Amino acid sequence: MILKKCAFDELPDAMQMHVLYCEKITVAEYRLAIWSNKDTLYYNNLPEKEVERFVTLIESEKKFINARTMDSIYKKYGWAVYNEIHEAHSAYLKKRREKVAEQIAQEYFPIIEKTIKKPSIPYSDELLEAMSHLADKGHFKFKEWSTDQAYIYFMGYLLGSGKLKWEEQLLGANKKKGGAE
Repeated sequence: MILKKCAFDELPDAMQMHVLYCEKITVAEYRLAIWSNKDTLYYNNLPEKEVERFVTLIESEKKFINARTMDSIYKKYGWAVYNEIHEAHSAYLKKRREKVAEQIAQEYFPIIEKTIKKPSIPYSDELLEAMSHLADKGHFKFKEWSTDQAYIYFMGYLLGSGKLKWEEQLLGANKKKGGAE
């Protein structure tokens, strides 16, 4: 994560809008703003050690950040800092799940492609999105269903028949990294 110490006026325009209008933080109360898509943490008037601690919390692969830790941040720095850390941690975990889904999609996409004949069944959002993207880059192959629906059906079929076993990989990755800090 890139760390940038800056006053409110030095924030990129998008981050100023985020602070003022999304988070509803006044200019005087600005201490921390995180742009997850750019992997950047902007801060003002915070000790370097605290900022490093926040980055460690954000990049934690645990499903939940310890409640006591977050409560102490809330009491010391207020809702805005607490919420920015919480939201950035959620975004970090989502990116991680998407990366795992992309890897799994690369592995199982050929098996599903080989099995497809006609398409209806359950799914995993990130995996399905990755497979659908690989399949047709947004163009539908089936008139009756979207690509997502077709891949839901065939993933369900292959999972049910035992030809795919991705559940253990996803669940295993989450269980290894899950738990409280």
